Amino acid sequence: MRLLEARDIHSGYGDMEVLHGVSVEVGKEEIVTIIGPNGAGKSTLLKTIFGLLRPHKGEISLDGREVTGFPPHVLVRLGMCYVPQVDNVFPSLTVQENLEMGAFVLRGDIKPRLERVYELFPLLRRRRRQRVGKMSGGERQMVAMGRALMLDPTILLLDEPTAALAPNLVENVFQSVKAIRDSGVAILIVEQNAKQSLAISDRGYVLVDGRNRFQGTGREILENEEIGKLFLGG
Repeated sequence: MRLLEARDIHSGYGDMEVLHGVSVEVGKEEIVTIIGPNGAGKSTLLKTIFGLLRPHKGEISLDGREVTGFPPHVLVRLGMCYVPQVDNVFPSLTVQENLEMGAFVLRGDIKPRLERVYELFPLLRRRRRQRVGKMSGGERQMVAMGRALMLDPTILLLDEPTAALAPNLVENVFQSVKAIRDSGVAILIVEQNAKQSLAISDRGYVLVDGRNRFQGTGREILENEEIGKLFLGG
């Protein structure tokens, strides 16, 4: 069943249109990866879906409900969360304080949500009193994803979660992504490490110049020779 649908999305910044009729969909408990060259509109698509940009044209629906143009705070309450590429943690706060900030809009006891995040990321439990600014890039990404999960989303949008990370940390992030999906959360991810992301994805999309170029299962995209030469380095 489709959880998220974005249909014929035209969007951009002011009068500059970046997306020219892009469509994507994500099923419940799926990982879907979006790849493409720089400037293809990948991050613009995530920002439009999450209400940071208003589409010029097109429709977005979440779990069967049209949410086109809804602001982020409303989408969060409906089950969608977004982790941007940068500025996604509070470096001066501890791990646990960051997680608690993720649940600031909630009322009542957040301890069960904290426990769920710590079960997904045991390292964060061990480091819960450490200031996030002193953690590695991969560890900070775990904090950012954990903070989003404090709101118990049905779908998580991730924008380049492995950007600028050392190769040995990239695999840790992808293991975290799989663990989140296995916990019942769907994931739409924009990722520069395309091969590794597609390898754990149910499906994928290739965007070029703000348009859909190709879509298929993760394996189909990985095995497509044309896509391999253009976008996967071989």
